Amino acid sequence: MNSVESYLILIALCALPLLSNAQERPSYCDEIPVMYDKGAMAKPPALPRFETKPVTEYKVQVAILKFTHPKDYPFHKYLVARYRPCEQVWVVETKKCFRSRQEAEDMRSELKDLGYSGAYIVDVLAYE
Repeated sequence: MNSVESYLILIALCALPLLSNAQERPSYCDEIPVMYDKGAMAKPPALPRFETKPVTEYKVQVAILKFTHPKDYPFHKYLVARYRPCEQVWVVETKKCFRSRQEAEDMRSELKDLGYSGAYIVDVLAYE
């Protein structure tokens, strides 16, 4: 094997991790399924009905990590990291949903006191 072939093999091996990272994003993020495309169906099938009512709940988010992984940081035990593959970000938020906004405000204040100065409240739609 000559030096040119060795050099090409080395470049190909170095490019493999880059190609595998590019495929982490699921295909459904880029392509709208045909069944959701306009005009694909005259009338979509009805969704099942349940005896539930929508309820607004609240979570406190403290970080959105774009180019890093949450395992690289020690977070408080109240928090959990959730990966959103289409946006390719990690969202660090409270494990618990709060029924009242005041409870969420109290948790936000507690997290700010612990050092999470960028904590903010997000609405979550739940069903009961």
